[in-house]
Amino acid sequence: MDRDRQERPELEDAACSDGVVLTALASAVRTAAFRAIIATGLPWDPDDGSVEGADPASVRSAVDQLVKAGRARTDERGRVSASGGLSADPTPHRVQTSHGARWTQCAYDALGILGALGEDGAIETTSPSSGAPIRVRFVDGRPVGSEAVLFLADQSSCCRPNDDWCPNVNLFEDRPSALRWQEQHGIAGRVLTLDEGTELGATEWRPLLEQSRPGSGGAGSSAR
Repeated sequence: MDRDRQERPELEDAACSDGVVLTALASAVRTAAFRAIIATGLPWDPDDGSVEGADPASVRSAVDQLVKAGRARTDERGRVSASGGLSADPTPHRVQTSHGARWTQCAYDALGILGALGEDGAIETTSPSSGAPIRVRFVDGRPVGSEAVLFLADQSSCCRPNDDWCPNVNLFEDRPSALRWQEQHGIAGRVLTLDEGTELGATEWRPLLEQSRPGSGGAGSSAR
């Protein structure tokens, strides 16, 4: 996996130990759901016809595949409530964007999405080691005025990102706190500065967000 398996295997050809491989349609469905959630803050309805050239049954099948692979969540109505790291339901990681308040599956998602937006915003979360609130302000897509750090868990043994990996990817008040938590829990990974985590994540989310803005011209492709 690229980048020493530090990132989630969201590419079309990505596979994990259970043999799940995302199809091109599943990738398109994930993108459509992500764009709907970032734009509206609401779960995405697979029956809305926004996946061009795909019949409803195939779209539903792709949603099921994403859920099985741990790369999407659905609500009681079958709508996609989480996709591409973004969630319509509250999570421990709240992000303030120009679209309004949203939530992410993990702290890395939050950094990457705000970095890719390139706008002012903020992340609000808590440190797993102390429970202390952490707020990171963003100016023009860059974190400012915070000593917090990102613990980015290794994904070498992870197959379902939302369930296996995301709970271990968090912000901490400082590097010593992150390292102590890592040692206590025996989780492989690395500690990154906010700038490092934002730059790394923005490269993943920028293609999705650029294509979701008005006037961007078409669906394009995504590494997520």
